[in-house]
Amino acid sequence: MGRLIAVAPWLDRAVPLGFGLALLLLVPWQTAFRFGMDEGYELMKALLVSRGHRLYGEFWNDQPPLHTELLALLFRLCGPSAGVGRVLSVGFAGVLVAALYGLARRGSNRLTGLVAVVLLAGAAGFLELSVSVMLELPAFALGLAAVWTWYRWETNGRRAWLVGSGVLMGCALQVKFTAALLLPALAVAWCLPARAGEAHSPAPAAASTVPSGAPCRFATRLRGLRWHAGWIWLAALAAAFGLVVVLSYGPGAWAMFWNSHFSAGTRDRAALVPGFQAARLWDESGLVVAALAGLVVMGLLRRRELVFPLVWLVTALVVHLQHRPYWPYYFLHFALPLAWLGGAGVVEVFRLLWRKLLPPGQQGWTLPCLGWGLWSLVAAWVISLAVGRGEWELRRLRVALPAVEQEAVQRLRAHAANVQWLFTTHLLSAFWAGLPVPPELAVIPLKRGWSGQITADQVRACLERYQPELILLPESRIRDWGLEDYLAQHYQPVDAAGDLYRRR
Repeated sequence: MGRLIAVAPWLDRAVPLGFGLALLLLVPWQTAFRFGMDEGYELMKALLVSRGHRLYGEFWNDQPPLHTELLALLFRLCGPSAGVGRVLSVGFAGVLVAALYGLARRGSNRLTGLVAVVLLAGAAGFLELSVSVMLELPAFALGLAAVWTWYRWETNGRRAWLVGSGVLMGCALQVKFTAALLLPALAVAWCLPARAGEAHSPAPAAASTVPSGAPCRFATRLRGLRWHAGWIWLAALAAAFGLVVVLSYGPGAWAMFWNSHFSAGTRDRAALVPGFQAARLWDESGLVVAALAGLVVMGLLRRRELVFPLVWLVTALVVHLQHRPYWPYYFLHFALPLAWLGGAGVVEVFRLLWRKLLPPGQQGWTLPCLGWGLWSLVAAWVISLAVGRGEWELRRLRVALPAVEQEAVQRLRAHAANVQWLFTTHLLSAFWAGLPVPPELAVIPLKRGWSGQITADQVRACLERYQPELILLPESRIRDWGLEDYLAQHYQPVDAAGDLYRRR
């Protein structure tokens, strides 16, 4: 038994390490042209920053800078490559898996954490996000690490864990603001112990030191200490967030954020885009059934640690039923709390049936055995669905087309000699060809056009300023920006395809 206990911490480390190692061994992360839909934006931004261009100002960017700055640093150290960015993403995925595993096993056991990880791995798009150079997963990896660190403070009362949690949450918000979906659940979890009279005192306060007959004064002191801890956590968050603002934000950054996401033009155009439908959750029926079982466990056993994923799930539902547009990678906002609840549901229902329905000697075994057998079938179905979905996703990633076989990459490399700048909306092709795009034109998502932050005149002025030697644009973009005459005057097609132009 002692040997088993000694091995257990190594098993805790093996879960995230095994997950990351499996991805690195089984997925062509060094050669695949594309995994996630926004990889081109993130790789090109980091390439430009690594070459000395600052985000914001002339460099249009409507996302926080922390991930881009970190990736640019790695590009400076290791050289720019998609493989470097994907290894970084796998590292964040390992952090996310470790945090979910640790949180799910709180109040239960290691099997609960392991089942939660299996359910998450089988959720739609999770494995793809784990190897994609995108912002969503790193933001929630840091955010969930902040939650795990916060619970560590609740357990042992060490202030370093409390400060670390605030710093991690501040960093998560500086990767992507969607990490704020965790804040309502954190607020509820912070309030619950005080309401239940079970708040942990961050200062030493043994039960023997509590004066007899003074429970009210002691409870008041605990609440005061908890409020004090809350201010410390917020100060750490603000310090980390503010430091990134001071070091990395440039002129006009906040205006870019606001106009891109909340301007009238963005709201009007986004309202026409299909949004999230709650019925889509049933596409992940196994995950949802397991999570419903987790809610049953929470209600029957009064498991307060499951309030956090429940509040998180409700927050995500409320936000995405209102917010437009809904991108496919936003499913991560649901998959994480569902997997947390689902891990508890699969394991704790077994334990509940075993402990609560085990009959006394005078009763029969029929009902308990029937319930235990039925749930065994349901649990096997849930886990087999997750494993099957994970295997299918892994097979899809393994056959991703190599960048060297992409026609656009081949064409750009063939004409890359003496090219300093390339203007294109095919950012991944440009990155794989090693050709930078002018910073003002490197990030042109739909929201930039919706919010009126790019016009045909601005595109033409930027082309005059940089005079890119190559332009690769589809006919629709040329028409939208009115570049027909400009291209005819200054550029000529270089091949029969007619969408790649070289400056005269």
